[in-house]
Amino acid sequence: MDTVRGGRGSKAAVLTIVDRVTRLMATTKLENLSQNAVLKGFARLMVDFPGPVRSVTVDHGKEFSCDQALTKRYRIPVYFCHAYHPNERGTNERFNRELRYYFPKGTQFDQVSEASIQRATALINNKPRKCLRWQTPVQAVSKPLSRW
Repeated sequence: MDTVRGGRGSKAAVLTIVDRVTRLMATTKLENLSQNAVLKGFARLMVDFPGPVRSVTVDHGKEFSCDQALTKRYRIPVYFCHAYHPNERGTNERFNRELRYYFPKGTQFDQVSEASIQRATALINNKPRKCLRWQTPVQAVSKPLSRW
């Protein structure tokens, strides 16, 4: 789980989560980077996220200091990657880079609608992936997990 921050002066951000098996990305807009906003955003993501979430790995951003609340509320262990080691969450970082294709650095997320973010996410999720044998994450979700 990670956040894609807006440009200078923008309080809004995008919360992203990527399933490691199917590479399905889910996003939601956050009004600010507070712990409460992250908890609400995570709750919105869990409503439609397919399959169980077994763990969450985050960086040491102050917005993720709500790890105990996530663990208590959802019974999901929260792991922190080592400082200055984004490669420990490589899949999520890669998908954030793809999201930046649609929303370049400096984008004011205050002025971007949730629908625009979801359209970009749908485009990313419908892109074939070599690691999925050239299937899209959307197609991979519909397959039984035992095949992966």
